[in-house]
Amino acid sequence: MKKLTLIPLLLLPLFGSDISYLNSIRQSVGLNKLQLNQDLDNAAQKHANYLVAHSVNSHYEKRGAKFYAQTPSKRAIKSGYTSKYIKENIATDVSSTKKAIDVLFSAIYHRFVFLDFAVDEIGVGIAKNSHNKVVKNAYVYDLGLSSVAKMCQQEYLTLEGVYYMQDLCKDSTKYIPKSDYEKAIKDIQSSNPKVVLYPNKDASGVIPAFFDEKPNPMPGYKVSGYPISVELNPSYFKDIKIKRFRLYDAKGMMIRAKLLRASNDPNKKLKDYQFAIIPLQRLDYDTTYKAYFEANTNRGRVKLKWKFHTLKFDKPTYKITKQYTQIKTKQDSIILYIKPRNRKDIITKIKIKGKVKIDFIDANTLQLSKIATKKTTLYVGDEEIHITKE
Repeated sequence: MKKLTLIPLLLLPLFGSDISYLNSIRQSVGLNKLQLNQDLDNAAQKHANYLVAHSVNSHYEKRGAKFYAQTPSKRAIKSGYTSKYIKENIATDVSSTKKAIDVLFSAIYHRFVFLDFAVDEIGVGIAKNSHNKVVKNAYVYDLGLSSVAKMCQQEYLTLEGVYYMQDLCKDSTKYIPKSDYEKAIKDIQSSNPKVVLYPNKDASGVIPAFFDEKPNPMPGYKVSGYPISVELNPSYFKDIKIKRFRLYDAKGMMIRAKLLRASNDPNKKLKDYQFAIIPLQRLDYDTTYKAYFEANTNRGRVKLKWKFHTLKFDKPTYKITKQYTQIKTKQDSIILYIKPRNRKDIITKIKIKGKVKIDFIDANTLQLSKIATKKTTLYVGDEEIHITKE
């Protein structure tokens, strides 16, 4: 039996850059920074170890190798965290910590966890498996709120006429005044911006596609466009009634998209203040898009207009839309974007004639490098691509 190699807390130097990248995104939209918490860090690491040991992607653990505790809150409590107020994100089989965060931001439910108004601390776990397993690496992010954790360390007298919350803390018999808990949540929400847009105003390098999420907000789709989202701070806005949420291309043409809100979310994950549109087709690279959002609220009408620009490569990029394509290039490295023909059209098989190194950028985009033969032919699904090196 091959020995499983795990990389645990020895990767701690990477966590700083990982948290820094996530914080740079949160701060770019006006949200508070997250601080590293060692108890959450340990809980996240234990779960990352479990995921690669069992080659799974799940928030839950079952008895067996590397078992620590069943749920995110139980793992946090076992690690010494005093509160069960825990939110968890997981990414598996990605190439880097940055890629893990990017992938989670492309998935709308996981994005809203990272952009939560009421979290201020985090733990990160990273584990890798060097052998041939289905899950080769795992990145786990556990988020909490320090003010709630501190409340769980205090003693409260139970008074008649006061509403209390139970089973919020490590000591499940501890009673926390509901008014204190609600104030802690509102205090941090109120310190954050009234509106959070993502991608943010004038953002650049935006990923153009969304592929998969569990649960899936786009049933029946294997590929669609990058979600555009709006959150209205619940400490400020109430009674939100959305009027319209639209996306336009550079020519002013409206992009067909699915509007997601709490009332029509197929997975019942969205809150009343969270809204998203997911384009039915993936967006193009190196293109400016404009978003428009309008809603009625207790504070009056909210109107938002902003633009963002999708990812641009520093290498020649070819958009493949025909069944037969000829490319002439002097470059040793190029990008091929095979535009999907339908909602399930992703690359599953490639045949090659010639010598070339191929890397997947995403499920519709390839990077070709070290093109060593004068003529190279790629068969990608129904597409036939001939590359002549000049």
